[in-house]
Amino acid sequence: MREHKKSEELAVQRFQLISPLLAEGLDAGKVKELRDQIAKASGFSERTIRRYLARFQEDGFGGLKPQGRKGARKSEAIPPHLLEQAILLRKEVPSRSVAQIIQILEWEGLAEPGQ
Repeated sequence: MREHKKSEELAVQRFQLISPLLAEGLDAGKVKELRDQIAKASGFSERTIRRYLARFQEDGFGGLKPQGRKGARKSEAIPPHLLEQAILLRKEVPSRSVAQIIQILEWEGLAEPGQ
C-alpha cells in the first residue's frame, strides 16, 4: 500500500513537471524552449523530460508511475543440487571450463540441454 502511494506521488510530481508542455497550440520551437526551461529548473535532463512526456502521451497518467524492474531475478537461477555437482566437477579437474562442466552435466542427465 505504501509503495502504491509513493508511486502515485511520484507520478503527480512528474505530471506537474511536464504539464506546461501539454498546452494546445504550442509550436515545436516553444515546446523545445519550455523543455529546456523545465530541465534547468528541475535538474532533470532534457531527455528525461522528453521520456516523461512520451510516456504520458502513450499511456496517460499511469505511464508516469515508476516501472518495476523488468526480468526480476529468480531466487535461484541454478538449482542447488546442480550447482553442487558443478562445483564437484570443477574440484575434480580444476582446468575444466564452464562449457565442459555444462556438457558433462547434460550427458549425465542432471541438466536439461540449454539449462
